[in-house]
Amino acid sequence: MIEHDKDGYPIISISGNKVVGYVIEETQKIISSNEEVDPVILGSTKIIPWFDDNKFPQNADVIISETPVLKRALSDLTRVTLGQGVFPCEVQDTQSDGQEVLKMVKDPEITNQLQSYLIRRYLAKTQYDINAYGSAFVQMIPNLDGTKIVQLNPVNALHCRLEMYDNLGKINNVVVSGKWPDATEIDIKKYTLLDEINPYAHLQLLKESGDLKKGSVFMHIQNSFSSNDFYPVPGWYSAKLWIDITNKVPKIISYGMDNVLNIFFLIKIPRSYWDWKYPVEMFESAKERMAKIEADVTDLETKFTSVENAKKALITHFNIDESGIPDEWKIEILQPKFSQENFITSTAADIQIAIASGYSPDLLGLMYGNSKGGSMQRELLLLQYALSWESRQQLADPIEMMLKFNNPGLENMVLRFRNTFLTTLDTGAGSAQTLS
Repeated sequence: MIEHDKDGYPIISISGNKVVGYVIEETQKIISSNEEVDPVILGSTKIIPWFDDNKFPQNADVIISETPVLKRALSDLTRVTLGQGVFPCEVQDTQSDGQEVLKMVKDPEITNQLQSYLIRRYLAKTQYDINAYGSAFVQMIPNLDGTKIVQLNPVNALHCRLEMYDNLGKINNVVVSGKWPDATEIDIKKYTLLDEINPYAHLQLLKESGDLKKGSVFMHIQNSFSSNDFYPVPGWYSAKLWIDITNKVPKIISYGMDNVLNIFFLIKIPRSYWDWKYPVEMFESAKERMAKIEADVTDLETKFTSVENAKKALITHFNIDESGIPDEWKIEILQPKFSQENFITSTAADIQIAIASGYSPDLLGLMYGNSKGGSMQRELLLLQYALSWESRQQLADPIEMMLKFNNPGLENMVLRFRNTFLTTLDTGAGSAQTLS
């Protein structure tokens, strides 16, 4: 933008990339279970919107992809929860200190199934969706006669929505589409949602009634630490303000390269220069003349203030007017003094984001506490394993359901995750493994 005086001469030039404005982004409304829900209606199907704009996971995915520390925290939290995979066991005894005495179930078919790509894919994608969006949706695919579950397929949470609850308050179906939030009736497909309280009994009922022959059913696995009955809010969302802060830091530094950290030029151009270059009588209108002047000023600013051209020279000529005063350009160069102390870093925000995500900041290298020593790092990893117990049980439930549904003789089987523990070098090895 260039401001002119009444005669058409430029007074001040303000470039669009040198004025940065901020707006307050209104946090989207979180729809909870005790509120009246305004459904999304697609023909005969009513959908519970995933918060007020029905695109929370889409919005969350953008936030996560643009916030490196959040992406890293969610990814590492997923990896720690998964450990080194699941193994079938039977609990033989429980010692006085609470330790379980486990016996491995040595069935090659089951062991191979649990170590397969399909199960690894299920574990990783399901746990990540829980961490990232608060919900994961698992498709249980039956065989043709509806007697066994042959595959667990984690369906991307971005594509799933819950159907409106019935008169009893029960949600019966998951609605899947790749076009949310703009899906139409022809874009959606409905699947039976297993009962939240007793999904295994519901699965057995579908088998006995013959309904399992009709196709896949879904399980909705939720973040346990949210009071929302429809779409639980992920833990990291409590640090939304800190995420906004940490994302502004690189913008500040980026704009600083063009502004604060750059040489500043104050150029004073005499009016007579424009009269000489663009005489008034050459133009039919003042607007046409002003456009020429604006183009020159913009070109000067580009040459002087961009990062690539900041130190290029400008050569001008001048005349002596009748009074003997030089009619010349005056250029003043201001070199700002850079001080690291004047720049904000995102460390404080990163720490809050990691904490909200459920992952220790120290395991991300943020050194939140007195944890620079190797022994403290090992203890923090052990603590993270211990805190993963509930998440691991959630992940194990659909697998256990599938195995017991397919093999009724495995009613005593439980799944355990293998952990790799870091040890001190004087033990003779850098790591050790155990089941938990």
